[in-house]
Order: sequence, then C-alpha cells, then structure tokens
Amino acid sequence: MTSFKNKIKTYFRKKKLNVFATFIILALLFSVLTKLSNNYTKTIVFNINTVNVPEDEVIVIDSSQVIDITLATYGFKLIKYYFKTPTIDVDFSNLQKNKTEYLWVEKQKKSNIISQFDAKIKIENITPDTIAFQYGINTIKTVPIILNSQISYSTGFDLTENLEIKPDSVKIIGPLAIIDTISKIETENIIFKDVKKNISKTVQLKLPTSNNDLSFSVSEINLEGKIEKFTEGSVEVPVIVKNIPDSIQIKYYPKTIPVLYYTSLNNYKSVTSNSFVVECDFKELNTKSTYLTPKIMRQPDEVKNVKLNVKRIEFILIQ
Repeated sequence: MTSFKNKIKTYFRKKKLNVFATFIILALLFSVLTKLSNNYTKTIVFNINTVNVPEDEVIVIDSSQVIDITLATYGFKLIKYYFKTPTIDVDFSNLQKNKTEYLWVEKQKKSNIISQFDAKIKIENITPDTIAFQYGINTIKTVPIILNSQISYSTGFDLTENLEIKPDSVKIIGPLAIIDTISKIETENIIFKDVKKNISKTVQLKLPTSNNDLSFSVSEINLEGKIEKFTEGSVEVPVIVKNIPDSIQIKYYPKTIPVLYYTSLNNYKSVTSNSFVVECDFKELNTKSTYLTPKIMRQPDEVKNVKLNVKRIEFILIQ
C-alpha cells in the first residue's frame, strides 16, 4: 500500500514539474514573439554584389568596400540579416564612369537600393554616400579542351572515329596577366571499361577555382563515340617507286606487298587495294643501301592500325 502511495506522489510531482517547464517555455516564446513584433532601427553591413558589368571589364572589389544600411522595421524582418552577412546588388549598367573607375553615388542610386527590400522595411540611412570602383579591361581568349580518359574495349570492339568533344574549346574572359598563363583546359579524368556500346557522357571541366576574376563559357562537355565490331583485313597493294633519275633504270621486287589493317565490319567490304598507296622514294636512297623502304602514303579514314608486312624492297640497277 505504501509503495502505491509513493508512486502516486512521484507521478503528480513529475506532472507539476512538466507543467512548470511548459509554462516557462511558453513564457519565453511569448517574450521572444513580443520583442520580434516591436519596431527596431539597426545598421546592417552589406557586401557588394556587382551586376551588369560589361563582359570585357573586371571590377576590382576591395574587401573594405561595403555598404552600411540603416533599416527600420519589425524584428521579424531584421532577424534574417543576423545569420550571415547579406549582399546588396550594385548595377553597373548606368553608373558614372571614367578611364579608371566607376562611381556609385547614393543620392542617384537610392531608389535601386530601396527596390531590393520589402515594402515594410524603411531605409533610414546609407553610407558611404559615394563609392569608387576601380576596373580593368578583360581579355577574351579561346583555348582547346583536352580530354583526360582511360578507355578499354571489349574484345573485337573499337571506335569507328575519334572521340568527339562538344564543344572542343572554351572561351575565357579575365585579366590579360592571368589569361596569358592558360593554354588549355582539361576535363576531369573519366574511365570506361570493356566498352562495346556507343559512348555518350557529360564530363566536367577542371576549371581554375583560385581566381574569381575569370569566367568561362562552359563548365562541361559532351563526349560522344561510335563503337562497332572490328576485324582485321589484308590487301595486296602495288609498290610505286618515285623520283628515279632519267639516266637510271631499276628492277625491284616485290611488286606488290600485303597491307594489314583494322576496320569495322560495316566498312570491311569497302576497303580494297585501291584504298591504299604504297611508295618508295629513290631520293632517300644512300650510297650504302641495297634496298628501298616502302611507306604508306594514303589510307582510308575508316581503317586504323595500318602496317606493312614487308619492310624492304630489293632492287638492281639496269645498265
């Protein structure tokens, strides 16, 4: 019986504590809401965000260049400005300008500042009343995009043409001193394994992140590649000897040599001996040589890994 009474006493004691705690929380909440409902006048520091700057110019923003704006409004409207430093837009499309700087004048641009705030917020004061923004002339430069890739193909499969990068170049806008140090932009490294289907992939560019004065026309590229089944082939191609002096006649052997190549099954039947030209240049012969060296002078675009099975052409002079 005593144990039961103790449990009841403990229950009501805890209930009283919970009611008291709830009362305290509600009182604090009511106090906060009351304070936030009151009117306040506070000066807030705003960082500057430049907008509508001509593409060929760069604005030099000093870290000390901020705008102090005194606001009068409810606490609810002000509280958001205390979580992080807010920004205010400065429109450069119609600022006064000379050879070295833009001039922002508070009296002329106050309406633009006011338009960026809620109608229930009153602008009491803006300082400084004038800000000079130095600017420099930007340079525009186009550099090639270099693909970083590692690709392995399933047995018997290969690219029919080179991988296509779209776009293949990037336009950089920024100060000349910085742009002159950039000759190319690389992609992030991308790996394909056991490829046997067409490649279609979006790849990010490795853009410099250490300088905010640079802007880039693109941040990624589209990578395309057509994959087909491949096979090896061989054709007999006539050997042509050129630049033989008129005073000399020669006989050479062999007259034809096999040309080995690698091509897709779709293109295999279109490759013939006429697709290749193999030549030896008599001018390249030195006094100690007893043979001519054949070279492939022409081959079709749809073949790759072309090689000659014969590395020398024997010849004799005819008197």
